[in-house]
Amino acid sequence: MQERQTPPRDRKNKRIMYVKFGLDLLMALTFVLFFNKQVLGGLPFHEIAGVAMGGAILTHILLNWRWVAKITMKLFDRKLPLKTRFIYVLNLLLLASMGFVIISGIFISRVVFPNIHLGNESWFKMTHMSVSYLVLILVAMHIGLHWRKTRIT
Repeated sequence: MQERQTPPRDRKNKRIMYVKFGLDLLMALTFVLFFNKQVLGGLPFHEIAGVAMGGAILTHILLNWRWVAKITMKLFDRKLPLKTRFIYVLNLLLLASMGFVIISGIFISRVVFPNIHLGNESWFKMTHMSVSYLVLILVAMHIGLHWRKTRIT
């Protein structure tokens, strides 16, 4: 019996799908670990992984750029499903809030960026932690809305 060969384009798409899934899994696991600053070496891990998370988020966006561009162009089209609009707005909120968490983390850094001080550190600490919990909720919603797409066949 002869096996059917997968066309090169399908193999490339499957590889990209595995990369996306692996990156998403790594980001989710790392994000959960952020909420316990005693894990994996404490504050150094928290800060280094936080900076790395910024790179992972940018990579995630670039890997999904075709969707972002397509929906951005169609955002005000009445034919665009409400769920798709909701996901788009949720993603924008997630980007803004995660960006704030990363930037505020840089401002209160003790290990990676110890020389950056903007003053009012207690405000940055409080909002860093508060917005992190908002991000946790938004990440859960993001994962929930994309759950069906996470299956690898």
